[in-house]
Amino acid sequence: MSKINLDTFDLTQLIPEEDDYFEFKSSSTQLQDLKKKLSCAVSGFANSGGGCFVAGVNNEGKADGGFPLKIGKQDLRDWIDQVIHQVEPSPQYEIKLIQDPMGRGSIEPDKAVFLVAIHESYMAPHMAPDNCYYIRAGAHTVKAKHFIVDAIWAKRHFSKPRLTHLLRLKPDKGKAIQLGILALTDAPALDVAINIEPLPQLLRQQSGLFPLNLSLIDRSNPFFLDIAGLSQAQPSLEEDIIIDVQYHDLAGNYYVYNKTIQSSNSALPISLNKS
Repeated sequence: MSKINLDTFDLTQLIPEEDDYFEFKSSSTQLQDLKKKLSCAVSGFANSGGGCFVAGVNNEGKADGGFPLKIGKQDLRDWIDQVIHQVEPSPQYEIKLIQDPMGRGSIEPDKAVFLVAIHESYMAPHMAPDNCYYIRAGAHTVKAKHFIVDAIWAKRHFSKPRLTHLLRLKPDKGKAIQLGILALTDAPALDVAINIEPLPQLLRQQSGLFPLNLSLIDRSNPFFLDIAGLSQAQPSLEEDIIIDVQYHDLAGNYYVYNKTIQSSNSALPISLNKS
């Protein structure tokens, strides 16, 4: 997620000078040069925790005319999208066009200041169209040295852990429905606590075991728990249940995965048995 809310953002909220999160480009920038600077900034911000590229402002963050809403026959927003998608892999981003300077500089008719907010990425490193990788160094976008690119590659393995759930038939002839908690990323989830409310009938005699505490869940170590027999499912769960999973990453940061499984929508899952 971006550190700023583009839905409510206007130029009065823009800081008076560039920093490690904001990069400014003047309206006098030629489009070909702007295209290169935008793609490099997207790479740099995506490789450095996110940031915002602002085009159509001077070095004090004041609107200085803006860019045309049409680049040739192409809408400005489409032109921006096309530039960003030349970065590989393309990071998550948001675009905002501003036509009212709110007293902070001036914007010409049929022109706009545009903001591109690059989200923090867990798929770094991101390569610009010139086949180089960039990072933010203070208020500047610079080429990353080889050892930094190597470090970014290594960091991907320590990205934020993300968990999800699934229902399946138990592999031993499918006599029970199992709830699985699985990792979506390479990062391990540590000190995992799993709670289910209300407990399905099959587990109510074991209520004292909850929350279940596990030291780790990762791609190699998913967790599965029997939650219903087939005769109880018929073919759905008896009632809605809420899964609450709390866990930490390697840096000690805290996460929560909370989902409701609706009994009316919990169709009998496919058996994973081999024929």
